[in-house]
Amino acid sequence: MKPRIILFTVLFLILLFQGCQSPELTAAKVYIQQENYPAALEQLKVAEKKEPTNPHVFLTMGKLYAEMDSLDEMERAFSRAEELDSAVTSDITKWREKKRAEYFNKGRKFGESKKWEKAIENTEIAVRIDPEYADGWKNLAYFYEQVGDEEKTKEAYRKAYELEPLDQIFAKQVALNEFRDGDKDEAISILKELIDEGEPDVECYSMLAKMYASENEGAKADSILDIAETVFPDNVSLLFDHGALLFRSFENYEEAASYFERVLKLEPADRDALYNLSVTLFHLERFDESVALAERLVKENFDFYNGWLQYALSLKLSGQVEKGKAAEMVMEAIGLIEEGKFAEAIPNLEKVTSQFKEWCGPWALLKVCYEAAGDNDGLEKAQHGLDSCVE
Repeated sequence: MKPRIILFTVLFLILLFQGCQSPELTAAKVYIQQENYPAALEQLKVAEKKEPTNPHVFLTMGKLYAEMDSLDEMERAFSRAEELDSAVTSDITKWREKKRAEYFNKGRKFGESKKWEKAIENTEIAVRIDPEYADGWKNLAYFYEQVGDEEKTKEAYRKAYELEPLDQIFAKQVALNEFRDGDKDEAISILKELIDEGEPDVECYSMLAKMYASENEGAKADSILDIAETVFPDNVSLLFDHGALLFRSFENYEEAASYFERVLKLEPADRDALYNLSVTLFHLERFDESVALAERLVKENFDFYNGWLQYALSLKLSGQVEKGKAAEMVMEAIGLIEEGKFAEAIPNLEKVTSQFKEWCGPWALLKVCYEAAGDNDGLEKAQHGLDSCVE
């Protein structure tokens, strides 16, 4: 009789803790723990018929459907549970957070392994479980981008932005998408809201200024950059953008030059600032200064096509015509090299190096051409010229 007494006690405890829970609901929970989902669903359907107003039947059913990847059914079950008793909402919320984290982390790990389809599959489930999970949408946007699905990438960023409109990453990306799609007013509005109410970074100000400039609203762009400089003083990117704006939108070359000079004080080797300052001084007809800067530019960037073009133009207008022609020949050689026509570039470079042995750039380009052509004698000659040049 002893075993029977023990069995009775166990059953009594189960009943005590289950209260009025139906045996079908109890059985379903056991089957779920055993991962026997079809059997669990069968029991829950019976429980639903017996207890159509029991919110816990639908709560359990929602969780089960999620395990079975039947997310539409999950939503219907959860909705019904909440209709019957709003007290289950906190349970559903906690469950969503736990389950979404599980699938989100799976997606992230697949993403780290570059298994993009699996990453998408798991992260899509995460945001179906919790549609208001902004980080899930952000990751989805990245994964979609990796597989080249442009439309879904945009949709995912838009969803993330709608959930967190003051998030810099979401706001900037959506603004850029809207601008590229032609809705420039919407793009500008998004960035203005971020600047007015959020914590914008340098890029946000810069993007907004460029959008205004593209719409021929130079004054607004100038104002935005003035504000940005009070927040981020001596930021090289902002100073450069301001100089470019003053040059292009206002043709205010003097002030543009002052901005490029400020950039170079902070970063003396900034290629684009060197180039733009040389171009700006050229427009001011300060040709000797333009030459000096362009010469410095091509010394530090020997394969920069536009740099040699600027050097050639400045040399010619400063009266150094022969040097200007030689610089043009180097520029033409770089164009040929960029097309893979190394052998065709060699005559120009040989001529220039015979005239201006002190120019290191053409020697360096010759070395590249001889190496591509497999000319060891030429390669040795170019290396000697490179070692001997006096720049």
